[in-house]
Amino acid sequence: MSTYKPTIGIEIHAQLATNSKMFCGCDNNSRKAQPNVNICPVCIALPGTLPVVNKGAIEMAIKLAHGLNAKVATNTSFDRKNYFYPDSPKGYQITQMDQPIIQKGHVEILVADQFISIGIHHAHLEEDAGKLIHPEGTDYSLVDFNRAGTPLVEIVSEPDIKSTEQAKRYLQEVYNIVTSLGVCDGDMQHGNFKFDLNVSVSNSPELGTRTELKNLNSFRNAERALSYEINRQIEVLEGGGTIEQETRGWDDTKAVTFSQRSKEEANDYRYFPEPDIPPMVLSRELVSSVQSEIKILPINVRKELHLLKLSAGEQDILISQPKTAEIFMSAQARLKSPELVKQAVNWLVGDYQAILVKSKKPVLTGGNLAELITLIEDGTISSKIAKDIFAEVVAGLKPTDIVSSKGLKQLSDNSELELIIKKIILDNPKPAEAYRAGNERVLGFFVGQAMQATNGQANPTKVSALMVKLLKE
Repeated sequence: MSTYKPTIGIEIHAQLATNSKMFCGCDNNSRKAQPNVNICPVCIALPGTLPVVNKGAIEMAIKLAHGLNAKVATNTSFDRKNYFYPDSPKGYQITQMDQPIIQKGHVEILVADQFISIGIHHAHLEEDAGKLIHPEGTDYSLVDFNRAGTPLVEIVSEPDIKSTEQAKRYLQEVYNIVTSLGVCDGDMQHGNFKFDLNVSVSNSPELGTRTELKNLNSFRNAERALSYEINRQIEVLEGGGTIEQETRGWDDTKAVTFSQRSKEEANDYRYFPEPDIPPMVLSRELVSSVQSEIKILPINVRKELHLLKLSAGEQDILISQPKTAEIFMSAQARLKSPELVKQAVNWLVGDYQAILVKSKKPVLTGGNLAELITLIEDGTISSKIAKDIFAEVVAGLKPTDIVSSKGLKQLSDNSELELIIKKIILDNPKPAEAYRAGNERVLGFFVGQAMQATNGQANPTKVSALMVKLLKE
């Protein structure tokens, strides 16, 4: 059995959901735009142009700091990272090296029914490069600068991750954070959320030589790529070889990593302070004001759901939908017991999801969901009636108003129910005799008949008890 253990660190690049780019006023959304239309002298670096910092990007970084349990650097600045590549119009990238806006923090993840903490080294703001296009069958490349200058936040973890499962859960948790806070759209197909994975293996206390797996945008592929790379490194070391520090790509079709280039060090980029952007001082009042807008974080929801013993899949459904999570937390605050809270979860991961597929603009509130559950619990309506009116509740109507206007209040009066049940027994003599002869399965038939006769408004528990009593008479 191999004694090698992996050590993993992750760098996440999340595109900020601002209206304009990081240092100019160009449109930040170019998904459907023709190449090179959302550009200006600033983002293509014409001589004499000066960058202006996007205030919205700063505010989103402040929000993200709260989600990462991190401190905001009240003194922050930008730097130049120098490299020459066709998709970089400046010949350098404006980023943050010495004074990143987000300082040390941590993210909690749930793995094997245990919460563990993954450290955040820092997170910094920067601009994206353009996009290279390689027309099939040609020996040249084209450049689309629409993406040049797009605001990014790079979230750098500590090397605290010890398994592929932990890596996947960490990525999912950070994704939940950035999307629930509204700082990133999270469209992984369009590169809104992508990541680099740094991994090494060692059979001693000292860390091994790491490789970097570049530009992945799928949680599944992150797990697969890490698994392959860990096994590859172990095989190399056990075969007497050495690991080269390099950048490697992931071939999804072949399910292998492959060498791309030797890994650059920080001094290769010749960082120096950005001369066109002065250092910034962020007031504590600004930080407090921005962070006070945050209502709830995904980890708070997950911990509540974990206490209810929900599966990871059920947790992920609620957490991946910020509005649904908000509905849950609002309903939970109004319900009296864990059993009723679990019912709220059942509605949200079941019937509500089915409605979401058809309706993209539901207006369900936590208050109305809690009211519906309470009406079932106190016997005002049956669970069947609740299902029948749920779509209207999701559309924004109050359950009590629906029940009142449609006369749906559950029948619980014994004398009224007895009359209905006696008639059903008289109308069905053979099933009645079968029950009296010992065939208890017939009871389900009678209860069904009673529910049908009352249009689902009878209290099923009372119907069953009364039916047994009257059948024995």
